[in-house]
Amino acid sequence: MESGKDADVIQKGLGKLMEQIVFLLQLVFSKKKQMKFPVILRKELKETMRAAVRNITLVMIPSSYFRSIIKLLHHADKDVGDKALGLLCETARNHEVSSKSKESKTRSSNPCFPWLNMNESDQKSFDKMCLEIVRVLDDPAEGSNTSFKVAAVSALEVLANSFPSNNSIFVLCLRSVAKCISLCNLAVASSCLRTTAALINVLGPKALAEIPHIMENMMKLPSELFSNSDIKAQKSMELIPSVSKDSYLLSALITLEVVVDKLGGFLNPYLPNIIDLLVLHPEYISGMDAKVESRANGLRKLLAERIPVRLALPPLLKVYPASINAGDKSLEIMFDMLATLIGTMDRSSVVAFHRKIFDLCLLALDIRHQSPVSVHDIDAVEKSVIHAMVALTMKLTESMFKPLFIKSIEWAESDAGEAAPGGSTDRAISFYGMVNKLAESHRSLFVPYFKDLLGSCVHYLSNAGDILSRKKKKAKIQDDDSTKGGMVSIKSWRLRKLVLSCLHKCFLYDTGSSKFLDSSNFQMLLKPIVSQLVIEPPASLDDTPNMPSVKEVDDLLVVCVGHMAVTAGNDLLWKPLNHEVLMQSRSEKLRTRMLALRIIKYLVENLKEEYLVFLAETIPFLGELLEDVEPCVQDLAQEILKELESMSGESLRQYL
Repeated sequence: MESGKDADVIQKGLGKLMEQIVFLLQLVFSKKKQMKFPVILRKELKETMRAAVRNITLVMIPSSYFRSIIKLLHHADKDVGDKALGLLCETARNHEVSSKSKESKTRSSNPCFPWLNMNESDQKSFDKMCLEIVRVLDDPAEGSNTSFKVAAVSALEVLANSFPSNNSIFVLCLRSVAKCISLCNLAVASSCLRTTAALINVLGPKALAEIPHIMENMMKLPSELFSNSDIKAQKSMELIPSVSKDSYLLSALITLEVVVDKLGGFLNPYLPNIIDLLVLHPEYISGMDAKVESRANGLRKLLAERIPVRLALPPLLKVYPASINAGDKSLEIMFDMLATLIGTMDRSSVVAFHRKIFDLCLLALDIRHQSPVSVHDIDAVEKSVIHAMVALTMKLTESMFKPLFIKSIEWAESDAGEAAPGGSTDRAISFYGMVNKLAESHRSLFVPYFKDLLGSCVHYLSNAGDILSRKKKKAKIQDDDSTKGGMVSIKSWRLRKLVLSCLHKCFLYDTGSSKFLDSSNFQMLLKPIVSQLVIEPPASLDDTPNMPSVKEVDDLLVVCVGHMAVTAGNDLLWKPLNHEVLMQSRSEKLRTRMLALRIIKYLVENLKEEYLVFLAETIPFLGELLEDVEPCVQDLAQEILKELESMSGESLRQYL
């Protein structure tokens, strides 16, 4: 019994000693200007005092330590309480097990709090200390003491991480911390958000009762801080450093990550607000702060992975109209989220939602035609929309996909352009951008669908592609070359490039037993494709951003015509193709003559000896081109002649 009393006396003495050191620590640094301590001396004194406190805590039992912290929190000088909370955090983070070093070294040598296994008395003291820390948050008198409040909130965060098993008291702590999230003091609100994340991480489903208050306060503050509607609030927010805003935004994202991760299945009432925040909120989508942007992107992916599709999809689809008003960045983010969500869909979800998703994507694909004033980078938005559409098609069976594809063809060929000049061309550009990606992703599986596009491809490669109407689309395609080499519009230039790119992929992946490129389809496509050699690029091409260059189109044209021949694999079809290309080599335009020669060179290199049957027709044309006024034409013709001589094994100059 005597020894027990002695132990109590020692513990009380250690507690008082620790309290006095904290008082002294605060006194020295509050009077540093008057006392004129050298910086080196102040630093050394600080380290000595902290070392003394660390040594004292090694031999203090938990209840004594917690009671001492409570006394320090009650001190009239709140800076003393601030220092005490700092020491509490440091002890909880870094204290090593040393009171039983001989026995515990074999079990654990890692830094941890030494009092994980507390008795009932220790637990009561711990709970009381937590309530005293919460009192700092709830006390109106402490409203102006930001440093003290931040220290209190941070201490609760550290305690939650250090004592995860003592979560009964943390339910009460969470209630008070959640109330402070809505404070317009961003420093306190940011700390409260991080502590909320730590507490929810520990409590799990036990935190559900506080989720309504947490979500309400979390969503209320951003609208107050960053809304442009309240001029008075806007002016007051201008005084807040951007660092504080970034810290708050980052803390909010960290909290939402934990909420989604731990309580994802219970968030249905709050998903519209969360999605609005991630898609529409300018501070989260601007990309100005790398950390905020990275966290926001991570949260968007986590939401798609953790929230069931049946819950996440409806609010995501509903945000589309607001995304248009918010601008291109919001639209990109929305459809990137949609693509991620599609990637998580199981069979039943695909069956239930594929039509609704495709309809929205088709609606969004009309942005190029509608050209809303809020959307500046239409290409980037369209890329995100098409990415989501392709992700969806990868999940569909043929019976699901075909009706949707036919619907998209009808949409592209609708009368939308009659009310607005160029409208149909815009839709065609968007449509063939989608077809291009579908062919790239599905390869040989997509080739059979080109039979539904054949007439459309021929139409857009002709002059009629510049002036579109429903009636002209129904007109019979003439056998003669309708393209006479005129200059096309900037939109038609882009559309023709997309059509050629789609056809090139069609020829490239047309490897099945039932070939798409049979004699009939070959003859239908031949003249419209070869006629592109004489098309002049638009005069404004260099001044228009994101347009395919002349070189890009020329390279594509060469491989498209060349691979058309390779895929056909029939000399009866090669003959008219070779003739059409050779005829273009007599054009007055240098670019056309060079393109014709490049295609002939491609045919020679890929058909090899099989091309020799066309020597009789080709040689006279080469003879003319060897005498061309342009050196580049002469050089390329000379290269082709040498290759033909190498393959035939004889000199061909005698036939020139």
